[in-house]
Amino acid sequence: MGNLSPAVVWLWALSILGQMSVLVVLLLRGNFRRLPFFTAFAALNLCQAGLLLVLYSHPRMNPTNAFVLAWGSEVLAMLAQACATVEILRLILKPYQGIWGLGWRALSIVSALVVTVVAWTTRGNWAVAGWWELNRGYHLTFASALIACLLLVRYYSVPVPAPYKWILGAFCFYSCTDVLVNTVLQSLLYKSFDAYRPIYQFSMMLSFLVVQGIWDFALWNPLPVDARQLAPSSDSSYQRLSPEVNEELRRLNERLLQLWKLEARPN
Repeated sequence: MGNLSPAVVWLWALSILGQMSVLVVLLLRGNFRRLPFFTAFAALNLCQAGLLLVLYSHPRMNPTNAFVLAWGSEVLAMLAQACATVEILRLILKPYQGIWGLGWRALSIVSALVVTVVAWTTRGNWAVAGWWELNRGYHLTFASALIACLLLVRYYSVPVPAPYKWILGAFCFYSCTDVLVNTVLQSLLYKSFDAYRPIYQFSMMLSFLVVQGIWDFALWNPLPVDARQLAPSSDSSYQRLSPEVNEELRRLNERLLQLWKLEARPN
């Protein structure tokens, strides 16, 4: 823990408590049944925090081994985050299989494009780019793909339960913060990570703490059994337009299903 500032250590301690609270809320409110991948992601985050605590506090730990283990755990956490996000998007679009087909294709295309841009920017020189560049590339890919899918949901007026909005919004906020802070600090401090490491660590710990608070708020109440179940609205215009929107979504979904079936049919 010697290379961490006192402020970062305190935020880290609060972050561990926040991760524990998210996991407890998931279990106590029964939402782990609806979100098994998100629950696994929360549990993995807590395990990763314990691992990093051991790595940073062990006096005889080889720095190279600690570095590899720390980044290995971060890769697992990134994969779990991607799975948790896809799980929630899948629940939102479950009643609309045709739109989900369009959604996962949009996710794949945007992810591939951003990965290509990141790879071209670093020009394959990973030794110079470093793990921090790869981390930023991941968050850029993740945020871009998630925003693309949310725009798709918004464009087609797909109803989204409030808890899922908060969870996905928190994911997007954290990744956008990572990209923004990393990029701004690098441009100001001439790409010397050692120069801005404390500021970066503090910013990301603080943003992750905010994200955990949002997740606690979103998960406090039981999640809807069906993604189409929305909170009652007193808005008369919404009540009047809702049947028309649902019918339009149904027709769009059917057309997309027919399109995917045609694509899957052998020539």
